[in-house]
Amino acid sequence: MTPTQRRTLLLSLAPLVAAGCGGRHRMHHRAEGTVRRFAAALDGAEEAVDGLISRMDAFERDAAAEEEAIAFATGGAGGRGTGGRASRGEQGSRFTPAPAGAADAAGRVLDAAFAALEDYSEVLAQAASGRRVVDAEGLNGQQLARATESALDALRRSGGGSIPDAERRAGLQGIAALADLPQAIARQGRRPTESAVVAEAQPHVAATAALLRAAIGAGPGQGARGAIAVRQSRLDASQGRLLAAIRRDRSLGPTARYEAFRSIAEARDDDPDEEAFDALLAMIAATEQAHAALGTGGPDAEAKVAAFELAVLALRSYNEASRRG
Repeated sequence: MTPTQRRTLLLSLAPLVAAGCGGRHRMHHRAEGTVRRFAAALDGAEEAVDGLISRMDAFERDAAAEEEAIAFATGGAGGRGTGGRASRGEQGSRFTPAPAGAADAAGRVLDAAFAALEDYSEVLAQAASGRRVVDAEGLNGQQLARATESALDALRRSGGGSIPDAERRAGLQGIAALADLPQAIARQGRRPTESAVVAEAQPHVAATAALLRAAIGAGPGQGARGAIAVRQSRLDASQGRLLAAIRRDRSLGPTARYEAFRSIAEARDDDPDEEAFDALLAMIAATEQAHAALGTGGPDAEAKVAAFELAVLALRSYNEASRRG
């Protein structure tokens, strides 16, 4: 090949090389944007979860106070505690606030898990941008694992049942590992690829998601979902006794009895329902699926992150509709 031919060939290759570099550059920016959307959706998910847990916690506390008031009015046993009956020594504590229940305990589990996920998402964003990973200060993995373990014990005491040891242990290790991953990568001083970070974290994300499903209640009668259903059934029984006493009271006319029934029915409009738990579980599943797809990149990652965003929006919309209702 003559010098002139070589020069002609090189000149013809230059636009192709530039196009290839430009394409890689665009793909890099697209991947970074998808990761940032995932991290932003995590922030929104935590906010939506907080709103839902607050409503559930308020229901449990109000239900306990309502059972106490009905017991006093009808001369029956009090409603505090997981057994549904107040002890003889509880008479002086009727005016103290109701204790935290299963919703509060499940909320603490979710808080710790999302703290670990958000710490991890910062590392993922740094990897997607090609920057060297820098660890941001926060709670370390063992601190979050201990907080989660304490919350799981509280969930068990409040009627949420026990999580199988293997699932519990894997979930606690997953939360700890996600929280500590930023520091572990930063210490190595490397610039890992986004797919490498996702591959390293995915087993921990899956174990964390499984623990959250168990704490919330993957099905009726399980976890916090089951404990709240028991509380609802007990409140139904207490209010049924109150309505029966009202019906027997001949000093009350039809209008007074009607107003009593309506006031009780309206107070139950904001009870947690199966749809609330299903929306929360759907959002957790979407989180896990979106994260797994980030490792492959491309259209599938964008679609799964979009599905995660929609799941967060659905949970937030449920909260808003419940408040308006």
